[in-house]
Amino acid sequence: MNPDSSNQQTQIDPQFFIAKYLHPILEHKWLVLFTTLVGMAVAIPISFLINPEYSSTATTQVEAPRAKMISKVTEEITSRTGNRAYITAAVERMHSSAFRTEVLKVIPDTLREDLEIPLSIKGQLMDKLIPYAKKILGKDTSPPTDKSNITPERLNRLSKRIEIRGNTGKGTIQITGTTFTQDMATVLVKSYIDVWIALNMDSNKSLIRHELDFTQAQRDDYYKQLKDAEKELRLFKQKFEIPPALTSVTDMELQSQLDVLQNKLTNTKERYKRLDDIFLELSRKEKAVVNNIKVINPPQTPLFPSKNLQIPIILLGILFGAAAGIVPILAWDYYRGNIRHKKDVFSAVNIPIIGKLPTIK
Repeated sequence: MNPDSSNQQTQIDPQFFIAKYLHPILEHKWLVLFTTLVGMAVAIPISFLINPEYSSTATTQVEAPRAKMISKVTEEITSRTGNRAYITAAVERMHSSAFRTEVLKVIPDTLREDLEIPLSIKGQLMDKLIPYAKKILGKDTSPPTDKSNITPERLNRLSKRIEIRGNTGKGTIQITGTTFTQDMATVLVKSYIDVWIALNMDSNKSLIRHELDFTQAQRDDYYKQLKDAEKELRLFKQKFEIPPALTSVTDMELQSQLDVLQNKLTNTKERYKRLDDIFLELSRKEKAVVNNIKVINPPQTPLFPSKNLQIPIILLGILFGAAAGIVPILAWDYYRGNIRHKKDVFSAVNIPIIGKLPTIK
């Protein structure tokens, strides 16, 4: 066999691909055009059923918690960025179901309705087409659902609308919310921040509150003991007709009993006073606990959609429509075994081609 003919066969011949693939398509161009138009006609209505998404982002600076407050207002407090463990714990807390439950309790009804719509294309189509289908078929008899109920499905949809990323090196947490309503993206992010600040303040106060509750219980106990000591001393003086202001008597035995009761009252009053001072100091510290979350980049209302699938859906419809026409054409041409190029002749009879007949018109 001639080496030159072998090299010609292995080389890429553009005319071969034109003859094998482009010519069959051009021969049935009206079919390809029809399927392309059908694909576009189906894609355009679908594209209008898919809502554009709007995103808003806020950046927060997280400082180390300061549960132990200073005793003097004039002293300066130096803030320190939260460590890696504290930032990670904060991110995990905001991902929890309990945290999302608190967010669902405070968001407005407009945002609740927005969250009912799934983010996926399939979910949006089902959400809009199924009610119409039920109405046409006369099967829309299900009672309206209460959007205020907190269900696992709603918690799951909320988790897909929010993205939380922590930067342990800078001590920042970035919160991004996505909605279909333009101004609701900002509301979603603000709701997350408000709930986080409220829960974080409560967490910062928890240690002091524990000490405060214990001190209050002790103070109440000593207050009861103080009242009992006062009553016991008063009844003793009434029994022996001793004037209330009198602290000494001539009878040694009565004086001994009176001293015991007076010392008991004095000691109880001192313990109560000491616990009352501690209680007041802890109450002041609890009220003085400051917020250690700073919003350094507040969320802004998005001016343009962050994701709009209308044009990509139309382009995909055109692409799939054209493919629906091209693939059967090429498959049928391959099945029939049409000879469109000299390589087809050589592969069929294994005889070199020595000439070419011109096209007769």
